[in-house]
Amino acid sequence: MRLALLRHERLLPSAAAVAQSATNGGLRDNARMSSDEPEFIIAGEKVALGPLRNDLAAAYARWMNQLEVRRGLDYRGIATSQSQETWVEDNIKRGAEDEPQVVEFTIYDRRDSTAVGTAGLLEIAYAHGTAGFGIFIGERRGQGLGTEATRLVLDYAFHVLQLRNVMLETLVWNSAGLKAYERAGFRRIGVRRGARVSRGQPTDVVLMDAVPEDFGASTLR
Repeated sequence: MRLALLRHERLLPSAAAVAQSATNGGLRDNARMSSDEPEFIIAGEKVALGPLRNDLAAAYARWMNQLEVRRGLDYRGIATSQSQETWVEDNIKRGAEDEPQVVEFTIYDRRDSTAVGTAGLLEIAYAHGTAGFGIFIGERRGQGLGTEATRLVLDYAFHVLQLRNVMLETLVWNSAGLKAYERAGFRRIGVRRGARVSRGQPTDVVLMDAVPEDFGASTLR
């Protein structure tokens, strides 16, 4: 499971289908505000979520290679445009299935439609109604964008995919992330002691989950 920075007989809509519905006015404020804007699937007050894009592969790689992001994601590799293009293609394909096991979004700042990060649902298991959550913000950290993006992804998980439990893991030193996740609807459920080596030291991993009962009503229309 990707660490979060801060990871039936029922036909469920794919990300591609919901994107088409958004274009047709199926979700609140989801139509593009101008012809120059990227495609939005879900729009909130500060941020919007759209599909992954091949033309952003270089940006995804640049963000992944930032020291702060690498530490939070426990990522040791070197991301490149080519590696991220492969990741984008794989996740676009997997996210377009009738019951996608992964749904990844690009996060946009609605002030100017700039891409600032990615967030997604991982290891989706419809039989149990569960998924993991992962997010990283590559630009404009500390402005509340990640908190709202997290809440939009949870809204999609609970009210579009009909999931019952979304879980994430984050490192114990990520105090800003822990507060943001709690504001978005996650609750702490446990700690794995010394389960990661971070900054050269054994580091506790905080386990958090979110459920519809705590989340409240959907803002999607």
